Amino acid sequence: MSLSLTPAARSAFDRLAADLNKVFGTRLVALVAYTPRASVAFARDLRSADFDALAVLVDSWHREGLDTPLVMAPDEFTRSLDAFPLEYQAILDQHAVIAGTPPFAGVRVDPGDLRRGCEVQAKAHLIHLRQGWLQARGHAAGLADLAQRSAAPFRVLLSHVASLSGQPSDSTDSLVAFADRTVGMPADLVRAVLELEHQPQRRTLPGGFAAYVGAADRLWSFVDAWHA
Repeated sequence: MSLSLTPAARSAFDRLAADLNKVFGTRLVALVAYTPRASVAFARDLRSADFDALAVLVDSWHREGLDTPLVMAPDEFTRSLDAFPLEYQAILDQHAVIAGTPPFAGVRVDPGDLRRGCEVQAKAHLIHLRQGWLQARGHAAGLADLAQRSAAPFRVLLSHVASLSGQPSDSTDSLVAFADRTVGMPADLVRAVLELEHQPQRRTLPGGFAAYVGAADRLWSFVDAWHA
């Protein structure tokens, strides 16, 4: 799926590509955007002088609304697919080629690596919620803040699990339906958590924070069962 960029974002990435070309020259393989802010630059024969030259440009990229790009050689990408399966699959699934030809031809993330990545991510999310629950010391405001901060990571996690299960993951409605019908998580709770990403003023969850932790536990158990 092609990543859609606003004209302003596309112009910013084009300027980033021009900067990269000045530094790498013919060694620049490609620049690929995988979110409206984030990108990965592929270059052959990376040198320490390249990073010194790029470092002075970082502030200008940030002023353009872009994150500092990932910089790697093509073979680093293909050789580390098993180490970062979820992150790399997300790039393969949705990106915009800004310059060059990315080293994606014939690249495939192993389904087993994706499953392990989802399991690690699901368990980490559950542990994070449990630890935050303790650190909030029972204060409602602290738990509300924790829930709000966790909303975006929760969406990413649920999207990965849904995609791996062959289910739609491109909208809140599709994620809620997947969580409810396939995983067995409360639909109203899942929707409330996901909506916190854009409605931080919301301060309560159906069933409270304990229900959220229980739902996260259910999601991890669902992923873990893939290995049973």
